[in-house]
Amino acid sequence: MDSFVEKWRLKEMAEEDIYFAKRDLELIEALHQRQLMERAPCDHFNEQQKAKAFEDRYAALSGDVDNTLSHTDKRRQLLRSLRQLVDDILGACKARHD
Repeated sequence: MDSFVEKWRLKEMAEEDIYFAKRDLELIEALHQRQLMERAPCDHFNEQQKAKAFEDRYAALSGDVDNTLSHTDKRRQLLRSLRQLVDDILGACKARHD
């Protein structure tokens, strides 16, 4: 009987961990979107289109990760992709101010 109770407790703990991990990812996503909007404010229609393109690229990043990779490699690939996106955004902002 004790092993059943222990397994049930472990199951509940795992479900709680999964719930909070998903919640943390959603909060991180919202923070990244907010930072993206703060770094690339748009005044003109063309700039708004560029910003929308950056937002679309950001949204597509999570779907672009290769599912055959290990968890660590997925994180590295996503980090490289995010870094490239941020560099592109900063380059667009710099070009706008020049």
